[in-house]
Amino acid sequence: MAQKRKLTTLSLAEKVNLLRIIEKGEKKKQEIAKDFGIPASTLSTIIKSKEVILKNFNENSATRKKMKPGEYSDIESCLLKWFQQCLDKKIPINGPILREKAEEFGYKLGHVHFKASSGWLTNWKNRNNVVFKQVCGESGAVDVQKCSVWINNLPKLIENYSPDDIFNVDETGLFFKCLPEKTFMFKGQSCSGGKHSKERVTLLLGANMSGTEKLRPLLIGKSKKPRCFKQVKSLPLDYHANKKSWMTSEIFNLWLMKLDKKMVTEKRKILLFIDNCTAHNLTSTLNAIQVQFLPPNTTSVLQPLDQGIINNFKIFYRKEMVKKIISALNGNNQIIINILDAIRLCDNAWRHVKKGTIVNGFTKSGFKTSIENDENTPYDPSDDNNDEWDQLTEKINIDETFTSYVNVDENLDICGEWTENDIISDILDEDNQEEFEDQQVQSTITNKEATLALETLRKYIEGNEGMEDLFKPLGVLENRIENNIVLNKQKQLTLHQFFKNNNM
Repeated sequence: MAQKRKLTTLSLAEKVNLLRIIEKGEKKKQEIAKDFGIPASTLSTIIKSKEVILKNFNENSATRKKMKPGEYSDIESCLLKWFQQCLDKKIPINGPILREKAEEFGYKLGHVHFKASSGWLTNWKNRNNVVFKQVCGESGAVDVQKCSVWINNLPKLIENYSPDDIFNVDETGLFFKCLPEKTFMFKGQSCSGGKHSKERVTLLLGANMSGTEKLRPLLIGKSKKPRCFKQVKSLPLDYHANKKSWMTSEIFNLWLMKLDKKMVTEKRKILLFIDNCTAHNLTSTLNAIQVQFLPPNTTSVLQPLDQGIINNFKIFYRKEMVKKIISALNGNNQIIINILDAIRLCDNAWRHVKKGTIVNGFTKSGFKTSIENDENTPYDPSDDNNDEWDQLTEKINIDETFTSYVNVDENLDICGEWTENDIISDILDEDNQEEFEDQQVQSTITNKEATLALETLRKYIEGNEGMEDLFKPLGVLENRIENNIVLNKQKQLTLHQFFKNNNM
């Protein structure tokens, strides 16, 4: 009888290490499988489960081999979220406090007979790995002395990095549905709850010091399953959701790992400057990113994105909103802005922020550079004649200025404290949250409709003067869509052939 091969089970850390070796491409997959003592089929499964493995590695103990959930998974999830919040706020926590809090959650969740024994707590701790790294909240007056010391030391911090590899990211709140006549209702709100909380999102924006690279935005909404997302398979930005539409340490670390993976693929090492808000509690293992925290209570002066970059983005967003409002008024149509509309507007606004605006933001924050700014005066649409705003004020009575409309959400919270009821509600709704208000399901566009739309677009460009520069991007778009149509037809033919052969 052949000797039975010993089953090798890899830990999460070993699986992550294996995936990193594969990414380097220095060894064949057969060699890697042999080195780790696993069959080729197991290696294939690990590669296919890459996203799940990396997510578990970020959220759980790397030495555990399987993530077996506890009997009371809802209690465990609530306790973990509450515990993480305490760590972010530097609140000391011990075993008895955790057990008491677990029983409170158990009672509120309907597990009236649940008892958080020492054994249960030990198992909970083993299932969930939490990094005890504290950061301060961003509050209080600007510390001028800290700013001065930081600016003096900054050249030393960045001397080993190219301006192309020095990045800053920052969050901002956005009332994505806000109409000009409603500005007075929203102005000055921090909006952590209440009826206007459905009107807000949080955005993470980022760019490099040279202004040559803008990172893919991250938008955090309220609904995990917006009805308008049905039939949508691709978005121009990353989307997450929770009950508060806030940035959390979990979301931030998932985003950070994705960026790290991108930089590893590009064989780059970058320096990332971030502020000390509580959501930026780092738990990720990074290979290509060096994170540098800005000093507490200085970001209004030292954070590049706060030096006009985010404001410039919001100017473009509000200008696009004004255009949509005018179009609706001219057609006597109802003005409806859903989360998918907001995503499109955000993508368009971020693409319009110019290199010069970004370079100036870094320069104002003390990042001295010899970069030639070919946009000496960055375009600021607020300096325009604001024809659209003038058109709008002629149609409806608006007391506010365009600047006031742009700044309506400047005080929005982007992270904060979750109450116990918030935590429970978010956990219970995690798999069953769908937003119906003002949501229209997007219809599926057929290949024929897409082709006809491209033909119409080409005829429009050909029929108007001064649009010659659009032929090249239109050609790229036509090629991509044609290739996608061919690929879809090949898939359909393969499936058809499969069923045909199996029915013979």
